[in-house]
Amino acid sequence: MSDWGHSPSAEQMQVIQQLTPEAVHAFLTSEGWRPQVDEREVDLWTLTEGGDEFEVLVPADRRLRDFPLRMYQVLRTLATIQDRPLSTVLSDLANTGSDRMIFRLLPSGPPGTIPIFNGADAVLGVRELVMSAAYASTLDRPLLVQGRRPQRVMNFVRGVRLGSPQTGSWVIAAEVALPEVDLDHRSNGGQSFARQVSLQMHRGVRATFTAAGEALREDSIEPFRRRARDGVSANVCEALAGLGRDDTPFEVRFAWAQRLPAQVGAARFRFDPRVIRTIRSAGEELRNALPDGRVEITGPVTRLSREPGAAGAATIAGVVQTRYGEAVQHVKVRLTPPQNQAAIEAYRNHRHLRIVGEARQGKVEVVQEVEVVQAGSADGHDL
Repeated sequence: MSDWGHSPSAEQMQVIQQLTPEAVHAFLTSEGWRPQVDEREVDLWTLTEGGDEFEVLVPADRRLRDFPLRMYQVLRTLATIQDRPLSTVLSDLANTGSDRMIFRLLPSGPPGTIPIFNGADAVLGVRELVMSAAYASTLDRPLLVQGRRPQRVMNFVRGVRLGSPQTGSWVIAAEVALPEVDLDHRSNGGQSFARQVSLQMHRGVRATFTAAGEALREDSIEPFRRRARDGVSANVCEALAGLGRDDTPFEVRFAWAQRLPAQVGAARFRFDPRVIRTIRSAGEELRNALPDGRVEITGPVTRLSREPGAAGAATIAGVVQTRYGEAVQHVKVRLTPPQNQAAIEAYRNHRHLRIVGEARQGKVEVVQEVEVVQAGSADGHDL
């Protein structure tokens, strides 16, 4: 798709003239292209998608007399393959200081428009993706359900910029500015927190997309839990489901700052209605259900009740540890008389209760250990 007509203007050719072969190579690599032939004047790059193969010839020297025209042909090819305006491809190539996450929604209706509720949910979904990635970047363990984010995370997210909708379906972009120190990090292997967040968002989107495909084949939610360490969480699932409100298909694309390209595999992910429905269902189950097996829960007792056949039951709002990772959830557990007495003590004295038990079919009905512990943030997480 070209929004420049059949040929660029003199002003547009001047913009293209400023591109470097190195920037184009970095961009092609991030998009999955591979170099094939290194000639004196041009480099051949190829891309295989599905059963199709594409190729572009990238001019190797800006001093070539026809460099702008050759580069223009490269941009036209990329715009056609990616089905987006040529100006947005050039914008990615000219972007040096920010990682960009581009969300392209494909609703029915007039081009460039979207139903108001879909647009509102999409913006909220983008915000939640950034916040969940920022929070995950501060943790050393996977958290399947995130609670309230700490102030550091909120401060970072306030600095992320949201671009105005672009032409071509309905497109918005979140921009994470990289600090100047990232230039030095290339030599010592370190990364700024901003780049960590961008990479975490990519991992979460990729892992959730992959888990959805596996879940469709297995007819099970287990692939989402198995990929918790890769970035899957209820929050990421809910954010992506919000982008796909009413099962509207959408595409997520990552464009890395050209001064610090990232080679992390696929840069584009296309979510169709079946995948969106699977992710939405997974998000609901991850938030509300427990996997079978050993669980450990630590947090304040928010409610006491009586259950038939048991001395009582307690609802704990805390950190739930399972074999897949951790989650911040409200969990109801059945208790024996001595265990129930400990729960009453914790409730009355505003202390936390730590329990270890076995979950079956989403419930904890066998509690093996109960301990009243000092109140505070459950294992370092905000509830």
